[in-house]
Amino acid sequence: MKGFAWLIALGYALTLVLPLPFLPKPAPDLSLGEAVTTPTADNAKPTATITVLDASAGVLYTFAERDFLIYTVAAEMPASYGTEALKAQAVATYTYYLREKKVNADNPDLQGAHSSQLPDSFPAGYSPEGLREKWGNDYDKHLTAVAAAVDAVAGTYLAYEDEPILAVYHAYNGGRTETAGVVWGQDFPYLQAVVSTADATRAAETTTVSDADFAAAFSDVELTGDANGWIAPDPSVTASGTVTALTVGGKVFTGGEVRKRLSLRSANFTVTRAENGFAFTAHGYGHGVGMSQVGAGGLASQGFSYSEILAHYYPGAVLKTAAS
Repeated sequence: MKGFAWLIALGYALTLVLPLPFLPKPAPDLSLGEAVTTPTADNAKPTATITVLDASAGVLYTFAERDFLIYTVAAEMPASYGTEALKAQAVATYTYYLREKKVNADNPDLQGAHSSQLPDSFPAGYSPEGLREKWGNDYDKHLTAVAAAVDAVAGTYLAYEDEPILAVYHAYNGGRTETAGVVWGQDFPYLQAVVSTADATRAAETTTVSDADFAAAFSDVELTGDANGWIAPDPSVTASGTVTALTVGGKVFTGGEVRKRLSLRSANFTVTRAENGFAFTAHGYGHGVGMSQVGAGGLASQGFSYSEILAHYYPGAVLKTAAS
């Protein structure tokens, strides 16, 4: 999800061009009900709700807030991670959607929804059946762990200057997170580059792109002559490894643009000439901004608390509790 302004705009645009049969339908009742009852839930009937828009299908879904957080934490982080990592994910998730509620309060394009930013597993994974399919025989164990983490930090969010932060996160990076300004062109004091040691242990992924596929991906660029000269050497990169400028056929592209065109795992990559193509080796998975989920898991395994994990990845943000 891990949220960007341009994706939000795209979601909004989709709602404007959908034909009538695909306009939002009444919100189904997708509460987990007894499926998420745990000793820490107090069996209290939840009152807060989160409504999301599945823009691709034109459908609105309303969830009890607790259920939605359990589903999303389950979707975004392996349930086998340490408890403190799951708590950190729960707080980041709650913060993200709390901010979405505030930002989108008067946005008519969302048709009454709080957000259209959803994990790839939505909506299939957002049901007891979806979780059973995901976890199999570990369903009870993993559900208990995730629900306990969500309940332990219920109502806790990250704030900067008394407002919920943009609590974005990603799977992992090359050993150091990236600043928001590099990735999206807008900087935030709490989304700065920090070391993320556990991430550096993850293997890089190499994608080999044939000359023909590369030319098709950059069809708007004049690629002539020997393919060895299509990409200029020595691209510009940040201290975190994100490519900020790669010249292709005389035209400069950001690493993010190259990543999108070639479906790379991240904009932190190196490129070498391969036989009849180019080998792109990506370090990390995702945009690289905010909390690293692998990094959070690593810190939790070392004994760090969820509050220490969050303080590391969102420097300057403070924990607050939402009014009941």
